[in-house]
Amino acid sequence: MQKHQQAIRERKKREKDQRIQSILAAAKQVFFSKGYLKTTMDEIALEAQISKPTIYQYFKTKDELYSSLMLPFLEEFGRQFERIEKKLTDRKYTSGNDLVKDLFNIFIRSYETAPDSLRVAHTFFQHQDLINELNPDTRAAISDRGKYDFELARRVLQAAITQGLLRDIDSFALSDILWGLFVGITQVMDMKATKHDQERKYLKSTLSLAEKLIIDAIVLK
Repeated sequence: MQKHQQAIRERKKREKDQRIQSILAAAKQVFFSKGYLKTTMDEIALEAQISKPTIYQYFKTKDELYSSLMLPFLEEFGRQFERIEKKLTDRKYTSGNDLVKDLFNIFIRSYETAPDSLRVAHTFFQHQDLINELNPDTRAAISDRGKYDFELARRVLQAAITQGLLRDIDSFALSDILWGLFVGITQVMDMKATKHDQERKYLKSTLSLAEKLIIDAIVLK
């Protein structure tokens, strides 16, 4: 009897997790295609093929749903930079080439594993009016996490410069250049691609060339 009840609980949890993931997947599509301001919970429900009251069982507001998309993405981004920072602290990098490759791999991995989340994040940080529309708690949580990731990236670059792996360049400007480079390339690929496979193929080859150009420009050893 106890095993039967446990099996039922596990099944219900799986169903709940699947429902949440389907809602998040639908929200990504609608937020990216229509933008946060124009998106409604009705449209997300339609995309997810469920009722709007069902969405409200899991997410009380559109802000909460948006935050549930943004924060895990930004947190994972930060974890990847923390991993690189630790390697720098432990003096594991003997070549600036390897460091730059690791940085580019963060961007490539984020695009391959969560392309819609990446696009939604780009949109968020590019539009001040969107930021102002969020409730204060949601806005603060997302903005603070985004600022932390940017500051972490700058710390990583400054540490690499201090260790003589990279040229003595303004780490703030360099961080913005690398971020802008990746955002710009992914947006251009989105505009040009007609098929998902083509999009991925051209993105990788373009980023590979960008990586080589950056290495040639800033790596000391």
